[in-house]
Amino acid sequence: MSLSKILLTFFFLCVLSWNVTAQQLLNKTVSLEVKQQPLSVALNQISKQGNFYFSYLSTILPQDSLVSISVKNKTVKQVLDILFEGDYSYKESGNYIILLKKSSGQTYYQISGVVMDKNTGQRLPNASVYERQQLISTLTNNDGYFRLRLRDKYPSAAISVSKDLYADTSLLLTTGYDQEVTVSISPTTYQLKVVDITGRTHVETTWFGSMFLSSRQKLTSLNIGAFLADKPYQMSLTPGLGSHGKMSGQVVNKVSFNVLGGYAAGVDGFEVGNIFNIVKHDMQYVQIAGMVNVVGGKAHGVQIAGVHNNVLDSMKGVQIAGLSNITEGSQDGVQVTGGIGQVYGNMKGVQVQGLVGITRGTTNGWQVAGGGTYSGKDVTGAQVAGLLNYAKADLHGTQVSCTGNIVHGAVYGVQIGGLFNYARSMHGVQIGLVNISDTSSGYSIGLVNIVRKGYHKVALYSTDVLPLNFAWKTGRRQLYSILLGGLNPDKNNSAYSVGYGIGTEILFNKVLSVTAEATEQNIFLRDVKHDIQLYRLQPSLNVKLGKKFSLFAGPTLEVNVGKDITALSGYKTVNGATAIGWLGWQAGIILF
Repeated sequence: MSLSKILLTFFFLCVLSWNVTAQQLLNKTVSLEVKQQPLSVALNQISKQGNFYFSYLSTILPQDSLVSISVKNKTVKQVLDILFEGDYSYKESGNYIILLKKSSGQTYYQISGVVMDKNTGQRLPNASVYERQQLISTLTNNDGYFRLRLRDKYPSAAISVSKDLYADTSLLLTTGYDQEVTVSISPTTYQLKVVDITGRTHVETTWFGSMFLSSRQKLTSLNIGAFLADKPYQMSLTPGLGSHGKMSGQVVNKVSFNVLGGYAAGVDGFEVGNIFNIVKHDMQYVQIAGMVNVVGGKAHGVQIAGVHNNVLDSMKGVQIAGLSNITEGSQDGVQVTGGIGQVYGNMKGVQVQGLVGITRGTTNGWQVAGGGTYSGKDVTGAQVAGLLNYAKADLHGTQVSCTGNIVHGAVYGVQIGGLFNYARSMHGVQIGLVNISDTSSGYSIGLVNIVRKGYHKVALYSTDVLPLNFAWKTGRRQLYSILLGGLNPDKNNSAYSVGYGIGTEILFNKVLSVTAEATEQNIFLRDVKHDIQLYRLQPSLNVKLGKKFSLFAGPTLEVNVGKDITALSGYKTVNGATAIGWLGWQAGIILF
């Protein structure tokens, strides 16, 4: 066997022998003869015979009390049980026996020390020091000093030290007595963080996070954000003042009750807060707050707040708030808000808002708002609003508004607006006072129908009723609207008219076409107190003489209802009839 192997074997045997010895201090045999001597004297004799040391808190051990004992060849544990009458427990650590006072209640011990930079030796402020099992944490002060008060309920304490831009460091310490440690942590190479394409941010950086969370809680979250624990329940008065203390932001709870407000890593069950709830990551099932809920991750279930809900990722379920709802990712479900509701991503389901509903992505479902709705991309479904509906891309469905509707893409459905409708490309039906589109293969029904790249004509013509007439025809060749007016300048028989109609044009070839129109005119005689309502069916033959010039002429069927036509020169009633009809004519020119 080589010398190196012999030395290595000897080394391991020494270490093993030391460990076996260290683990059997209480089983060593000693003899003790003490009469009316201080307890400290008895302990010194025992430690000398056993070749080990005692460790204890002077505040819990009466060293000056007088004891008498006479034993031979007893184990250290037996001797200690006689001396302390069973009031103390013993733990072995290295070459020490730790004496601990037994208590029917909870006992505590303290771990304190400093945290240093391993490379420079500089003491580090704002480093997080925490115990994983008991969820007790603290931050180092400006001198790098910390202190933890722990319950004596576990055989060991798992102490972790974390700081942003430093490697995490862990210690496993023996419990039951006060102790001081020095922890050196190593800096890590700084790397740019990967951009989160979901747009998700940390709740600590939101307005509500800045308002409700302390700077110590934000630093703790920054330092130990990777550490999470699951607990069945928690109760808190405010963030940091509850059953999980300063570690509340690192715990996922099944059930959470917050008297004023709470701060947790996640909710996997039920959470209620009288004022607010703040969750760093995901919320599942039910979250209720008197005023505000903020979730930094995904929400899946029901979220109810008296004032405001904010989900920084996606929402799947039902979101209800008195004033505003914001989902910064996609929403799949129902969003009901008394004021304004917003979905930054895609929305699938129903948005019902008292004032304004906003979806920045696609909308697949219904948007209903008392004021207005907005969709940043395609709408498949319906937008219903008291004032205005706006779709930035295509509409596959219906828009209904008391005032107006706007679609910046194509409409494959119906727009119904009290005043106006606009679509860049119309492939469905528009119904409104004014209908506007850039192109159209559908139908626009209203007082004014404008297709920018469609049918635009101006007609100047005479009829058998009025010698001078004007008509503006807009829309599509298949169906266009007509705004018309007329005038008789004769002072003795003056009259003027305004009216509306619809028409269609059938092309035979590049020169000839036929139009069929139906109009209604109000003809005012001398003053507005005398008027005639005249209905006309007026087919005509059109002859195109140039690119923007045509002649037209044709017969008309005219009906006057409920008025005496005798006031109009040249016409008389038949036996006092309330309606009279006749054949007339029209002829004129068409421009454009």
